[in-house]
Amino acid sequence: MTACSDFFDEPLPGTALEATLWVCVEFSHGWGHDALDGHALGEELASQIKAHMNAHNARFQFIREPGSGGQDSGGHRVLIAESTPGHEALYATTIGSVSDLLSLDVSHPETIPGATTLDSPVALICTHGKRDVCCALKGRPVAALLSQHASGSSDGADAPETTSARVWETSHTGGHRFAPAMIVLPWGFTYGRAGAQAARQIWDLAVDGQVELDLLRGRSAFSKPGQAAEVAVRSRFHLTGVADVVAVENTSETVFRVVCADGSAHSVEVVQTASDLPARPATCGKGDKKVKVFRATLL
Repeated sequence: MTACSDFFDEPLPGTALEATLWVCVEFSHGWGHDALDGHALGEELASQIKAHMNAHNARFQFIREPGSGGQDSGGHRVLIAESTPGHEALYATTIGSVSDLLSLDVSHPETIPGATTLDSPVALICTHGKRDVCCALKGRPVAALLSQHASGSSDGADAPETTSARVWETSHTGGHRFAPAMIVLPWGFTYGRAGAQAARQIWDLAVDGQVELDLLRGRSAFSKPGQAAEVAVRSRFHLTGVADVVAVENTSETVFRVVCADGSAHSVEVVQTASDLPARPATCGKGDKKVKVFRATLL
């Protein structure tokens, strides 16, 4: 049977999940089908954390270091990323128990005692095999290789103990049909089909404050059609700096205004349509579905 990620013809723009605040908690084993379905943390704690995340409009992720062997190191490291353009920031702290997360004001991570600010980006590679086997089979080797590469490409500064990892395996991020799937925080730039060589390229560019355009699915701060609009403008004008686009605004139901750092603004019409691509499973083990894609046209 063909795996869901063995199709390479579906356009990537507009397929990233939507989030402006990320809370990533180190938890190395037993993720279950969904991070907060109660399998890993128990139903009561999972329900409490879900409510806490909803109250802060935050996206929750499990993370673990590649090759961690299912063991957390000295508590649970936590990454909190703000991804709103112009206000991006990345923080790290450590909690003794996952339940301690309930006492953190994740909307204001700068106020959390002991939290440190990270200057380097962090890469998340989806390896959530219980959600879709493609992520485990394709994501884990990439995460391991990229972790080695990122450690070797550091700037030489001593990283705080809580932030020794720059590359993490993570739970479901959406779009396993694009595995290996990769997210770069704090910006929320999301990539698909990021094999080992592509992942290294994405990482090296991110360290330099740049965006890889060819595999870009979108930026999480924007709606899915807004993501497609941004990618269209970046691709047309080769805008590779992370700060080259400062806003994406709706001007009508289907038209978006993409505002650039140089003061220019571009109108983009984005329409989601059925594609003539062959039907395929959206996830392994499910029936075939017709493909819908975003068509972005600069006006």
